Amino acid sequence: MCNKAKDLRDFDSLFELLDYFSTEEKCEDYLSVLRWNGNPVCPHCESDRVNILKGKNKRYKCYGCRKQFSVKVGTIFHDTKISLRKWFVAIYLVTSHKKGISSHQLARDIKVSQKTAWFILQRIRETYKPAKEKFSNDVEVDETYIGGKEKNKHHNKRTPNTQGRSVKTKKPVLGILERNGKVYAIPVKDTKGKTIIPIMREKVVKGSNVYTDEYRAYQALKKDYNHDIVRHSADQYVSGVVHTNSIENFWSLLKRGIDGIYHHVSEKHLDKYVNEFTFRYNNRNLSEGSKFDIAIANGVNKRLDYKTLISE
Repeated sequence: MCNKAKDLRDFDSLFELLDYFSTEEKCEDYLSVLRWNGNPVCPHCESDRVNILKGKNKRYKCYGCRKQFSVKVGTIFHDTKISLRKWFVAIYLVTSHKKGISSHQLARDIKVSQKTAWFILQRIRETYKPAKEKFSNDVEVDETYIGGKEKNKHHNKRTPNTQGRSVKTKKPVLGILERNGKVYAIPVKDTKGKTIIPIMREKVVKGSNVYTDEYRAYQALKKDYNHDIVRHSADQYVSGVVHTNSIENFWSLLKRGIDGIYHHVSEKHLDKYVNEFTFRYNNRNLSEGSKFDIAIANGVNKRLDYKTLISE
């Protein structure tokens, strides 16, 4: 077994990834180093009294609880019949494609069924953690809509010449972006002040400069922040440093991906797709290999079964 995980910051192509992970054993060794630093720990009882069993498929036996396990137990790869090589290719493709990749395309690329590819993609999305840190300095706040009734939008967000059923499935998403930094986006039940202001206070340091449009729900921000607005209804989009162009650019990336690649996203899974695009944005300055490495590391302690995915 290798003593140190490959530094994937040097990996900038799928060819280089496949060249390094040329066998299933190399994939397992890499996962073992990333997860346990080469010293296996039982995922059932956390004992380090572990021995490697002989056999084609590498398995371990814990002398604490007497259970057997593999390096995939308790991860996004848990109970999968798909090889780790295919998983690694899928993760690389999802993280490197700026607009994402559809389940139909992934199915063709790694030779699995569309249903299997969809499940793989949903598991991968579980690794895309939203930004945890609080934002400060110059922060832009805005909301967009992925499907829903036009009457639920505030005036300047309404889609021209649409009404009723044509947009009845839209869902509001709140976005908070620190300039030259990260973005945090989350689906919300509505865009009322009592819904979005608490999220703002949770994510943005008090006293920061906050820029929004003139939507009345943002008026309460004056209490905790240096709040300035641009009046989109009056065709004002930039006033010195006051604008929401950065968060609106992120919305463009999100919508191009959803409309162009995924076409339709259910309300139930919308948060996963939003997290996928925030992950790409927040790691935009990293190499493809580094983004792959982060996704694998985040997936080590994640588990999602198909029954949970499709349940209401």
